[in-house]
Amino acid sequence: MKFPETADDVEREILISSDKYKEVRDLRIRQLIHILPKVNSEVVVEGVIRVFEKGGGANTYSQDQEFAGKVLESINPETQRHPTEVLQRVLKNWDKSVEQFPFWLRDNYGIDKLKEAFAELELTEIEKDKLNTIKWWLHLNESKA
Repeated sequence: MKFPETADDVEREILISSDKYKEVRDLRIRQLIHILPKVNSEVVVEGVIRVFEKGGGANTYSQDQEFAGKVLESINPETQRHPTEVLQRVLKNWDKSVEQFPFWLRDNYGIDKLKEAFAELELTEIEKDKLNTIKWWLHLNESKA
């Protein structure tokens, strides 16, 4: 495993870990998670965003994103990026079953800043559906009573 120095490296190592899952199970992603705290958190965040943004490979779509989610959950990298930028890049291809992403958003930005970002977004129907899933994960769905 190459020590990741760039966002491309982080993305590539996540995807390789996913591709090799059948051979080595989760050993490779655990090794990556072990070394990622030594990498600049903005680099890690960008690499993870790219995995979500691209949607992953045809055969490993969910696994790629699940491993990206494990990275978020395990090291909780901080970012100064505006949440609307992150959401605009990720929502289209994010797999709604990867619950680590909404919780990382909450932990990184806080609920109030996220709610402000949600209000600023202009979304397609698919993106609106995925945003509603994020709200559901975070228990932010508005009551319809």
